Amino acid sequence: MRTLNALIIDGEEAFRVALKASLEQAGFTTSYAATGHEALKMAKEERFTLVCCSFQLPDISGSEFCGQIRSVRGYDLASIIVLTEEDNSKILKQALLAGATDIFCKKDLFEFNTYLQRYAERESRQLSGRVLVAEDSRVLQAIMLDLLTDMGLDVDAYTHAEEAWEAFQTGNYDLVITDIMLEGLMSGISLVRKIRRFQGEHGNVPIIATSGFENISRKIELFHLGVNDYVAKPIVREELRQRVFNHVTRYQSTLELRAQQKSLFSLAMLDELTKLFNRHALREFSGKYFSEAIRYQRPLTLAVLDIDFFKNINETMGHQKGDQVLAELGAWLKRFVREGDMVARWASEEFVFLLPDCPEADAIAFMGRLQKRLKQFKPASVIITVSIGLATMNADTKHNLNSLFELADNAMYRAKMSGRNCMKSYEADSD
Repeated sequence: MRTLNALIIDGEEAFRVALKASLEQAGFTTSYAATGHEALKMAKEERFTLVCCSFQLPDISGSEFCGQIRSVRGYDLASIIVLTEEDNSKILKQALLAGATDIFCKKDLFEFNTYLQRYAERESRQLSGRVLVAEDSRVLQAIMLDLLTDMGLDVDAYTHAEEAWEAFQTGNYDLVITDIMLEGLMSGISLVRKIRRFQGEHGNVPIIATSGFENISRKIELFHLGVNDYVAKPIVREELRQRVFNHVTRYQSTLELRAQQKSLFSLAMLDELTKLFNRHALREFSGKYFSEAIRYQRPLTLAVLDIDFFKNINETMGHQKGDQVLAELGAWLKRFVREGDMVARWASEEFVFLLPDCPEADAIAFMGRLQKRLKQFKPASVIITVSIGLATMNADTKHNLNSLFELADNAMYRAKMSGRNCMKSYEADSD
C-alpha cells in the first residue's frame, strides 16, 4: 500500500488547520508551510504524494510556485492542487498553464473533499487479478513486473507472442499488455487479432498496446483491431499505473455487473426448485415461437405433462421427498428435450413443452419416448407416471400461448380421465 503524504502551503493558519483535517480524514499524513519558498525547500527534502497550494501566497504567486516545484526532481508528475478565493477562469488558466493538476475554490471544499477521498482510494487500493504481458525487452518487462506486482496483480510475462497466445487460451486474465513488435514469427498485432476473435467473455478483455514507433496509421489500425489503449515508449511509470488501474477496475466492474444481471435473470425467469424456465419466462419467450411458426408456416406443438398422484408422494413420503422428485425431474427434462425446444414448470407438478417445427405425429412419438424412459429414470428413487396432453398449431390454424395451452390442457385432462399414465392429443370433437 502506498504511503499518502500531503504538503499544505497557505499563509492563513486557520485554513491550514481546516485543510489538514480534510486530508487526514482521507488518510493522508500532512506537513505545512506558510510561504512558497519554505514549501519548495521542504519539497526538495521530502517527496510528497499531493501538494495543496493557495493561489495567494505571502511571497510568490501560486502560478510561480507551480512552475518552480515542477522543476524540483520527482515532482514532474506529482499532483498539485491550487486553492483560490473565488472561481475565476483567468486564474484557472494561469494555474493550469503553470503546471497545476487541478484547481478548487476555498469557499466550497465539499468538491475538494470528494476529490481527496477518490484520490486516496485510487492511490492506496490494492488490485487483485491477472495480467498477461508480451514484451521482448527484458528491461522493460522487469519494470512492468515491478509496477504490476506492486499494485497487487499477478503477472504472466512472455517475450514471444506465440507463448502469450498459448497462455491466454488457458488463463483468465483481466488485462493484456503487448508490444507491437515482438520476437518470433507472430507480432503483437496478430496477438491482438487472435484475442478479439476468441469466443466467449475473455475475448473482450482490455488490451493496452505499446510501441516505440509513433506511427499514426498503425495506431489507428490498432484501435480498429480492438485495442483499448495505446502507450508510447519510453513508458512513464505513473501513466501506465493509472491506465492499468482504470482498465482493470472497469473490466472487473463490468464482469461483476453481468454476473448480477445473470443472477437477476435467473431469479426472474427460472424456477428455483427445478431450474427450468418458470411460467413468466414461458409467457415472455413464447411469442417468438408462435410468430415464427405463423411466418414460416411451420407446425408448433404444445404439450402439458402432469405427474400422476403427486399429492400421494407428498402425503406418504413428505414434501421434502416431493421437492426432490421435482428437482431431479426438472434436470432430467432439460437434458431430454431437443435444442430449440422449451420446457417450463407451469405449476406444482405440471410442466409445459413448446416443440417448434414439430408435427403432431412427431410430438406423439417424442413424448412417448419420454414416458418410456421416465419409468427407468425414477427421480429421487421414486417410480412415477405422467399424463400428457398435446395440441398442435398447423399452417391452417392460428393460436397464441393461452389458446394452445387450453387445448393441450384439455387433452391432458382427458388422459387423466382415461386412467392416467397415457397421452392424448386434442381433438375438436372431444370437447
